[in-house]
Formats: sequence, structure tokens, C-alpha cells
Amino acid sequence: MNSTDLMRLGELYKELRIARGLRLKDVARDNLSVSQLSKFENGQSMLAADKLLLAISGIHMTFAEFGHAVNGYKVSDFFQLGTKVAELQTASDIDGLKELLSQYKGDDIFSVYNRLNELIIKSAIYSLDPNVKIEESDKQLLTEYLYSIEEWTEYELYIFGGCLAILSDEDMIFLGKAFIERDKIFLSLPQHRKAAHITLLNIIMTLLERRQLFYVDFFIKKLEELIIYQDMFTIVSLNFFKKIHTYLSEESSHKSDIEDYINLVKQLGNPQFVQILHRTLSVILDS
Repeated sequence: MNSTDLMRLGELYKELRIARGLRLKDVARDNLSVSQLSKFENGQSMLAADKLLLAISGIHMTFAEFGHAVNGYKVSDFFQLGTKVAELQTASDIDGLKELLSQYKGDDIFSVYNRLNELIIKSAIYSLDPNVKIEESDKQLLTEYLYSIEEWTEYELYIFGGCLAILSDEDMIFLGKAFIERDKIFLSLPQHRKAAHITLLNIIMTLLERRQLFYVDFFIKKLEELIIYQDMFTIVSLNFFKKIHTYLSEESSHKSDIEDYINLVKQLGNPQFVQILHRTLSVILDS
């Protein structure tokens, strides 16, 4: 970090501290002195990693919140890309996705991460047009990368969840089980828990589409183990998938049970969510 970056980081920290009505001595503690904080804020010296974490917690912020402020309150380039892909995919805009793929360039065209980011776009295109060819080398890169990571972060969750369409049943189930085994350390973080829930919901939906009903039970049980009473989106979505699962696996069940459930959800006053449920039901039953 050069002197200019150091100065800006210290200035930002000072602004955030003052905005919270805190003095240097309010933040200081046994292993973090007022002098160290003052030099950091004035750009004279950098704090060691452990002391920086103490300084951040001392102004009642999480490291993620402080990082967001350092990044100018903007999401990372990757998650901006992910949001754009999701918007185009939801709108079934294949041309838009192809244009995005042609425009997208990472820092290093040969880097693993650049190829994975491009694969997110390719997978979205494939989900809308299965005739699009996905190279076996891309699929191999995806599976080898994910299996090589011992503890999955939000990045791995997003890569996996966004590329389910191009994975074979065997690879998806194999990596899904690996994800459950390797996604434990960060589950206490609310944003990570949310990402894990979404990933499991996507796995369940894809398995229902492919009629892999035996494995649907396995992943439903794993998701139920993670849910708490506050996770209403996950609870509503999971119950929806459970009703579809019952309909597909039991001859005595009726599609009207699913429609009745969607009508109940409609009463929550979220028409966009209801539209998604209707569209998801059509995709699964027509597959």
C-alpha cells in the first residue's frame, strides 16, 4: 500500500469514527493505543492486521462493512457482473447475455478466475438455450476448482449455484455433497448463510427438473437443518419445492395442492415472488 492509499484509508477510518461520536480513547484498548490509532488516521503508519480488526470493531463496524466503505460503497466487480447476468437471465435475454460475454474481460484472460467468471455467463446462456456448446475443458475447470477449495466462500457458492445448468447429474450431486461438507466455517455470517440457502434451493430445483427425486430428499433435509424462524424466504420456497416433490413422486397427489399454496403466498403481497413461483413450476413440470 503506497502512502496515498494509506492516507485515504486512515482518513476514511477517522471520518467513520467521528460520525459515530467516538473519540480515539473510546476505541483504544490494551493492545491498541491512542498513539497507534492517531498515526494510522494521519497516514503516518499502517496498523497490523490484528490491530486493524480491533480498530474496526472498536467503531462498531464489521470488517465487511468497513471493506464496503473502502470500496466506495460499491459492490465488487464480480458481484456486479452476477447481478447483471441474473437480470438478463430472468428476462430470457440471450442476445444480451451473448453481448455481455463478448464485452466481459477480466484482469488476465488466462487466469482461472476470469475463466470461471466467463463460465457464469455461458451457463446462463446455456440455461436458456441448451443447444449452446459448453466445452468439456470448462466443465473440468469448474469441478476441479470447486473440489480443490477446502472452505467455500460466497464466491464458490455463487460459482457453483450459477453453473448448475452445465453440470451432469453426477457432478452436481458430488459437488453438492462437497459443498455441504466444506461450507461450515462461514455459516455464522448472515450474508454467507443467505448465499448457502440460495445455493441449496437452486440444487433442489435443478434436481426436481431432472427428476432426481431420491437426492432431492437428501438436500431438503440438509437445508432444513440450517433454517431458523427468521428465514421466511427460504421456508416459503422450500415448502413450495416439497409440494412439487410430493406431486412428482406420489400418484395420489394433485397439482391443485401446489396452486393452492401459490395462492396462499400471493396473500403476502409480493406479486413478483408469486410470478417466480408460477414460472418455476412451469419449468419443472415441463422439463
